[in-house]
Amino acid sequence: MSGDRGGGRRGARRIDGALPWGLGLIVLGVLLALDNLEVVDAGTLLAGWWPLAVLVAGVWWLVTGAPVLGVLTVLAAGLLLTSTLELVDVPFGRLVVPGLLVVVGGGLLQAGVRIRAARLEVADTGAAVGPAATAVFGDARLVIGEDGADPGRVVTTATAVLGDVTVEVPAGWRIEDRITRLLGEVTVPPTQPTYPESPVAVVHGVVLLGDVQVRYVDLAEGGR
Repeated sequence: MSGDRGGGRRGARRIDGALPWGLGLIVLGVLLALDNLEVVDAGTLLAGWWPLAVLVAGVWWLVTGAPVLGVLTVLAAGLLLTSTLELVDVPFGRLVVPGLLVVVGGGLLQAGVRIRAARLEVADTGAAVGPAATAVFGDARLVIGEDGADPGRVVTTATAVLGDVTVEVPAGWRIEDRITRLLGEVTVPPTQPTYPESPVAVVHGVVLLGDVQVRYVDLAEGGR
């Protein structure tokens, strides 16, 4: 049962990462086409209304499992929109850095929420606590099962904020992907064991403008 749920989540979250970009490119393409047909002035429209893209991203994160970052991004988008539309007498340049700090801070808060979710799962299921890794403007690596123990189910967290995390899982384990993608990429082995007695690695976390790569290794040969 747990393997089925994990597989369903993996498929849904892969769509989460690509769908906003695809929709954004479609909207931009239509807008540029209308500009070429002289129906609208794309430059003027984008100059005033581009923060709507940030607003849509915030709403998307809000409804797809990242409520903390979603709310903060929506607030930042609202401030940017009031500036570009000249509803307030605040230069746009003064809002860029605060807006970025709000979004990155929201990503870190959301990471804390995911770590909390991992701890609750450990408490509810009796799973073992695995190593955790956080990469902020850098790289990190964590190895599951490095001690040679086979607890049956291990829960770990991987957080990448403008950084990269590599998660190494022993060959023969199943992987349950619980990572929230926020303009980032998560790579999980496409082929996994299906027999029910295989150990399970549950990976929680958040990816914000970064990457998490989960890969199989043979720890007997050093893993690398």
